[in-house]
Amino acid sequence: MKHSLFIVLFALLFSCSEDPVARPNGHMRIGLPAQNAYSELPFEAPFQVQINAEAKAIKKDVLSDTNADEFWMDLAYPSILSTIQFTYKPVTGNLEELVRDAQQLAYKHTVKASGMREQFFAYPEEGVYGLYYEFSGASATTTQFYATDSASHFLRGVLYHYSTPNADSLAPVTQFMRDELLKMIETLKWGESNEGES
Repeated sequence: MKHSLFIVLFALLFSCSEDPVARPNGHMRIGLPAQNAYSELPFEAPFQVQINAEAKAIKKDVLSDTNADEFWMDLAYPSILSTIQFTYKPVTGNLEELVRDAQQLAYKHTVKASGMREQFFAYPEEGVYGLYYEFSGASATTTQFYATDSASHFLRGVLYHYSTPNADSLAPVTQFMRDELLKMIETLKWGESNEGES
């Protein structure tokens, strides 16, 4: 009996030849939506963009009569917990105010962000001009933009992730959503608003 206990102890002591290695915490694999099927918005809007077939467009109710000429919409990506919120406002001699408000809202996120990049874009054939913002770090939003034709239309878009803002683990989702947002900007066309449509 003594010999078998000695053999078991000897085997346990010398059976592990490698030192244990600490492994980093793992993250869940993120299944991104496909980027091969796009379509128009499923309802009337004062603008048109190409949207991913896996995204869900949600027209939102305007809250008061003073905002009746505005148009609000969310474009949700449920599988990756991300949403782009769109706010459309007609330009009625208030372009400077609309641009200033959009810029101030973007710069509010620099408090938490570790960096910000802004880039001007212009698509003269469609009358689309604006600024695109990218934020890095722990900002509530990673990407924003505003676009206008400088005469009648103004559109602001903001990307939100509905998860903990961990830049490393969200990097694939953030890059995917930035590509989606840039495609929407490239395909943006102005239209006429049809009130009462849903």
